[in-house]
Amino acid sequence: MPLPTVTHHGARRCHAQAKHDGQRCQNPAAHGMGVCRMHGARRPETVKRGPDHPGYRHGEETLAAKAERSTKLAELRELELLLVEAGSLEGPRWRGRKPAASR
Repeated sequence: MPLPTVTHHGARRCHAQAKHDGQRCQNPAAHGMGVCRMHGARRPETVKRGPDHPGYRHGEETLAAKAERSTKLAELRELELLLVEAGSLEGPRWRGRKPAASR
């Protein structure tokens, strides 16, 4: 049932139709759109685009880049382990997972 203030002031209606009975939605259409807020109305100026959009994929980190970073970090941790064993390194060690012992 639409709001009485909307019906008396001639607002455009949502053109979405229900599947079960074919009746049109009685809600007012959003400003400048053909459907109401519940059926997907979004003004183009409010839609986030590019890097601001939550689903944006930049493509800067490929699988090859991830694999290279992983191998370099493993090498760094091995060097750290060697320095600790030699007594040349003091202070806190690298946080996080350590590589599996390869010896």
